[in-house]
Amino acid sequence: MILEDRGVTKESFKTLQDIAVAEARTIDDSLVQFRQVLKAHNLGGGYRLGWILERLMKLGLNLKCHNMEQRLDNAFLGRVRHFAMTHVLRDIKHGARIPIPKSWLLVGVADEGPAYVAAGYKNVYQLQKGKIYGCFYLSI
Repeated sequence: MILEDRGVTKESFKTLQDIAVAEARTIDDSLVQFRQVLKAHNLGGGYRLGWILERLMKLGLNLKCHNMEQRLDNAFLGRVRHFAMTHVLRDIKHGARIPIPKSWLLVGVADEGPAYVAAGYKNVYQLQKGKIYGCFYLSI
Protein backbone atom coordinates (compact mmCIF):
# COMPACT_ATOMS: atom_id res chain seq x y z
CA MET A 1 0.00 0.00 0.00
CA ILE A 2 2.97 2.26 0.56
CA LEU A 3 3.96 1.86 -3.07
CA GLU A 4 0.37 2.38 -4.22
CA ASP A 5 0.27 5.59 -2.18
CA ARG A 6 3.43 6.66 -4.03
CA GLY A 7 1.73 6.21 -7.43
CA VAL A 8 2.73 2.68 -8.42
CA THR A 9 -0.19 1.19 -10.34
CA LYS A 10 -1.94 -2.05 -9.48
CA GLU A 11 -1.17 -3.25 -13.01
CA SER A 12 2.55 -3.10 -12.16
CA PHE A 13 2.02 -5.45 -9.23
CA LYS A 14 -0.19 -7.73 -11.32
CA THR A 15 2.44 -7.91 -14.04
CA LEU A 16 5.16 -8.82 -11.53
CA GLN A 17 2.88 -11.42 -9.97
CA ASP A 18 2.09 -12.95 -13.36
CA ILE A 19 5.82 -13.16 -14.15
CA ALA A 20 6.51 -14.87 -10.80
CA VAL A 21 3.69 -17.38 -11.33
CA ALA A 22 4.81 -18.13 -14.90
CA GLU A 23 8.39 -18.68 -13.74
CA ALA A 24 7.27 -21.04 -10.98
CA ARG A 25 5.28 -23.05 -13.52
CA THR A 26 8.40 -23.56 -15.69
CA ILE A 27 10.01 -25.72 -13.02
CA ASP A 28 9.31 -28.88 -15.07
CA ASP A 29 10.96 -27.56 -18.24
CA SER A 30 14.61 -28.31 -17.47
CA LEU A 31 17.17 -28.75 -14.72
CA VAL A 32 18.26 -25.16 -15.36
CA GLN A 33 14.74 -23.88 -14.62
CA PHE A 34 14.37 -26.26 -11.67
CA ARG A 35 17.61 -24.94 -10.15
CA GLN A 36 16.70 -21.32 -10.92
CA VAL A 37 13.35 -21.57 -9.11
CA LEU A 38 14.97 -23.25 -6.11
CA LYS A 39 17.66 -20.57 -5.94
CA ALA A 40 15.24 -17.66 -6.41
CA HIS A 41 13.11 -18.85 -3.49
CA ASN A 42 15.86 -20.27 -1.23
CA LEU A 43 14.56 -23.82 -1.39
CA GLY A 44 16.58 -27.01 -0.91
CA GLY A 45 19.61 -25.24 0.54
CA GLY A 46 19.85 -27.51 3.55
CA TYR A 47 20.23 -30.48 1.21
CA ARG A 48 22.47 -28.60 -1.26
CA LEU A 49 19.93 -29.46 -3.93
CA GLY A 50 20.99 -26.59 -6.19
CA TRP A 51 24.60 -27.81 -6.10
CA ILE A 52 23.51 -31.38 -6.87
CA LEU A 53 21.44 -30.21 -9.83
CA GLU A 54 24.38 -28.18 -11.11
CA ARG A 55 26.61 -31.27 -11.00
CA LEU A 56 23.98 -33.35 -12.79
CA MET A 57 23.76 -30.72 -15.54
CA LYS A 58 27.56 -30.88 -15.96
CA LEU A 59 27.17 -34.60 -16.60
CA GLY A 60 24.85 -33.73 -19.50
CA LEU A 61 21.68 -34.91 -17.77
CA ASN A 62 18.36 -33.12 -18.10
CA LEU A 63 14.70 -33.66 -17.28
CA LYS A 64 13.41 -34.01 -20.82
CA CYS A 65 15.77 -35.53 -23.38
CA HIS A 66 15.20 -37.64 -26.46
CA ASN A 67 18.25 -39.67 -25.46
CA MET A 68 17.01 -41.91 -22.65
CA GLU A 69 20.55 -42.30 -21.25
CA GLN A 70 20.68 -38.57 -20.48
CA ARG A 71 17.12 -38.32 -19.19
CA LEU A 72 16.99 -37.82 -15.44
CA ASP A 73 13.30 -37.35 -14.69
CA ASN A 74 11.70 -39.77 -12.25
CA ALA A 75 8.82 -39.86 -9.77
CA PHE A 76 10.92 -38.59 -6.86
CA LEU A 77 12.21 -35.51 -8.71
CA GLY A 78 8.71 -34.93 -10.05
CA ARG A 79 7.36 -34.79 -6.50
CA VAL A 80 10.18 -32.48 -5.37
CA ARG A 81 9.42 -30.13 -8.28
CA HIS A 82 5.70 -30.26 -7.57
CA PHE A 83 6.28 -29.44 -3.88
CA ALA A 84 8.64 -26.58 -4.76
CA MET A 85 6.17 -25.12 -7.28
CA THR A 86 3.27 -25.43 -4.82
CA HIS A 87 5.38 -23.78 -2.10
CA VAL A 88 6.28 -20.85 -4.37
CA LEU A 89 2.70 -20.37 -5.60
CA ARG A 90 1.35 -20.53 -2.05
CA ASP A 91 3.95 -17.98 -0.95
CA ILE A 92 2.84 -15.66 -3.76
CA LYS A 93 -0.85 -16.11 -2.97
CA HIS A 94 -0.93 -16.09 0.82
CA GLY A 95 2.27 -14.26 1.72
CA ALA A 96 2.09 -11.79 -1.17
CA ARG A 97 5.79 -12.45 -1.75
CA ILE A 98 6.69 -11.45 -5.29
CA PRO A 99 10.31 -11.58 -6.46
CA ILE A 100 11.33 -8.51 -8.42
CA PRO A 101 13.67 -9.52 -11.30
CA LYS A 102 17.28 -8.53 -10.54
CA SER A 103 16.17 -6.90 -7.30
CA TRP A 104 14.61 -7.65 -3.90
CA LEU A 105 11.60 -9.65 -2.81
CA LEU A 106 8.44 -7.57 -2.62
CA VAL A 107 6.51 -8.50 0.51
CA GLY A 108 2.94 -7.27 0.56
CA VAL A 109 1.14 -6.62 3.80
CA ALA A 110 -2.55 -5.93 3.59
CA ASP A 111 -3.91 -2.99 5.53
CA GLU A 112 -7.28 -4.39 6.52
CA GLY A 113 -8.25 -1.63 8.93
CA PRO A 114 -10.25 0.48 6.43
CA ALA A 115 -12.13 -2.61 5.23
CA TYR A 116 -13.18 -3.46 8.80
CA VAL A 117 -14.28 0.12 9.45
CA ALA A 118 -16.28 0.15 6.19
CA ALA A 119 -17.95 -3.12 7.26
CA GLY A 120 -19.15 -1.45 10.45
CA TYR A 121 -16.72 -2.91 13.00
CA LYS A 122 -15.94 -0.78 16.03
CA ASN A 123 -12.67 -0.28 17.89
CA VAL A 124 -10.40 -1.02 14.88
CA TYR A 125 -6.80 0.14 15.16
CA GLN A 126 -5.62 2.26 12.24
CA LEU A 127 -2.44 4.18 11.69
CA GLN A 128 -2.66 7.88 11.15
CA LYS A 129 -2.59 9.05 7.54
CA GLY A 130 0.99 9.17 6.23
CA LYS A 131 2.35 6.83 8.95
CA ILE A 132 3.74 3.36 8.38
CA TYR A 133 4.44 0.48 10.73
CA GLY A 134 7.38 -1.87 10.49
CA CYS A 135 9.61 -4.11 12.56
CA PHE A 136 13.36 -4.18 12.31
CA TYR A 137 15.98 -6.35 13.84
CA LEU A 138 19.42 -5.23 14.86
CA SER A 139 22.18 -7.80 14.68
CA ILE A 140 25.59 -7.06 16.03
